[in-house]
Amino acid sequence: MQKVYVLDSSVLLHDPNAIFQFQENEVIIPYVVLEEVESKKRLLENVGRAAREAIRYLDQLRDKGQLSQGVLIPNGGKVRIELNHYSNEILPLNSDMALADNRILAVSLSLTHEEERPVVLVTKDIAMRIKADALGILTDDYHNDKVALPPIREEILRLPIEDADVAELYQNRYIPLQTALSPNRCVKAVLSDNSVLPLVSSIDGKKLVYNMGKGLAPWDIRPKNLEQSWALEMLNNPEIKLVNLMGPAGTGKTLLALASGLEQTIHAEIYIRMLCARPIVPFGKDIGFLPGEKDQKVRPYMQPIYDNLEYLLRSRREKERERGSESLIDSAVDLLIKKRQLEIEVLTYIRGRSIPNQYIIIDEAQNLSAHEVKTIITRAGEGTKIVLCGDPDQIDHPYLDKESNGLAHLASRLTGQSFYGQVRLIRGERSELATRAAGLL
Repeated sequence: MQKVYVLDSSVLLHDPNAIFQFQENEVIIPYVVLEEVESKKRLLENVGRAAREAIRYLDQLRDKGQLSQGVLIPNGGKVRIELNHYSNEILPLNSDMALADNRILAVSLSLTHEEERPVVLVTKDIAMRIKADALGILTDDYHNDKVALPPIREEILRLPIEDADVAELYQNRYIPLQTALSPNRCVKAVLSDNSVLPLVSSIDGKKLVYNMGKGLAPWDIRPKNLEQSWALEMLNNPEIKLVNLMGPAGTGKTLLALASGLEQTIHAEIYIRMLCARPIVPFGKDIGFLPGEKDQKVRPYMQPIYDNLEYLLRSRREKERERGSESLIDSAVDLLIKKRQLEIEVLTYIRGRSIPNQYIIIDEAQNLSAHEVKTIITRAGEGTKIVLCGDPDQIDHPYLDKESNGLAHLASRLTGQSFYGQVRLIRGERSELATRAAGLL
């Protein structure tokens, strides 16, 4: 049976293409939703872009007829802007009809009473779904862009290897495979004594590669677990152009990415510059506008990157301190920036750029939408490597969740590509206190 879907503004601001995703069913857009979307169109971030795009789609549909009467769309469905059903008599007593949510609920409830077809309110607002359910309105989240990642154990291949293969592995840094695997896959090689080696399949899937022997730790950083070994294998391989590191706080995502980037930029000179960026999403209540120039304004948001750089650079300069040098870590970071070997930027300014021969680290990437991740990746020029770090369980974006963020989309769409590598880190290595507290709290 054909259904009627009432779209909340949160859906259109999350995915402007949503009006075309309901197949042969009828899509209702309350007039108040248009007002809410229109109020966001001047914003400069992704929400403003989505608002402008949604308005353009609706404007194109005007050529097919009057939107208030409903117009047919190519997939066989129908889109209609609802102008009526704003009476507060249908809602509970003292409901404030000045609130956009209540007016959308009134439309949905009136249609539920009048239509013989099922009426479903689609919204990404959890509170809205709870209120709708209390009123007897069918409701649902927007699932079109959600992806479910497989269990971590399914991403890791357990493979027994013979002692002769181990000797060849240590000598040549790889062993050939009888049967090809998918590219850049994490492999847990089980030896005859039941010990394990962290291997990664080559980009053509025909070899198992091992490069994490003694003396090969980037910037003197060595892995503490199997997942970190796999991560460093992929980070240190210039042929893997895009690396996705997912895992809880304290698993070493940012530190490993920075260590590999410093090694390949400053020592190996594979890249001319390391660019570090993260989205501006404050934790908790925002403190408002910050004083100073651009670098001073963004410094609080970039402090986690500075903290990791301080830790990495300190180990290189401890001996100088012991000899009486009073140079500070900040001066080392400033020197790298002055020599244009390091750039710390906010994502707001990365759009429109073309970035060749650079090592790009995007921290806190779980707060990016699929469109924003695509925008970032398409900035990469020849010779550029991109590393995305994030935890899908720590999303601060109002319109994203664990299944609809950019990292999940990346893992779903690009797994198996020769230029893409992915590791999901599990074990926290920040400190014993942080690890135990994370488990107990």
